[in-house]
Amino acid sequence: MKKSISILSLLLVFGLISCDPAVDRTVGGPEFEGTGYRAVYATAEEIAKIETQAPRPLRQPGKIYVQGNYLFVNEQGEGVHVIDNTDPAKPLKISFLKIPGNNDIAAKGQYLYADNARDLVVINIADPTSVKLVKRIENAIPSQDYPSLQQVYFECPDSKKGVIIAWEKVSMASPPACFR
Repeated sequence: MKKSISILSLLLVFGLISCDPAVDRTVGGPEFEGTGYRAVYATAEEIAKIETQAPRPLRQPGKIYVQGNYLFVNEQGEGVHVIDNTDPAKPLKISFLKIPGNNDIAAKGQYLYADNARDLVVINIADPTSVKLVKRIENAIPSQDYPSLQQVYFECPDSKKGVIIAWEKVSMASPPACFR
């Protein structure tokens, strides 16, 4: 009987401590070292604008899809590089397909599938020198209102600023309110 009362008392104390807002919820998490992640926002109009641009350097490449002599290289958060790889010793950058909020691609046959923030877009790549948007499926992808990394501090999302299309690591004077 005494033992069950002691266990009950301990559970009650732990329960009360967990309700105290002054308790640090990040116990076991990393110590704040002056950096965190800030959301990059875009309006619905900016997100919907998919366009072919001049080639540019690869900065943060992701997945690669090969179709014939062409490479389609995902640029995290920004779009897809189109590269002519006829001569693998000298790949030739053809263009950059700007797709705001793009982090992943997949392909089948002549179609490239890409996330465009919350939307899924289908792009005809039969002629890699002239790609065309075929279809947009709105709100097909759940929004991710936090960075993909774990054990990081980040500014809490604000839907009034738009849709989150990327996260950037920045210096911060104090830890932001959100942690994952």
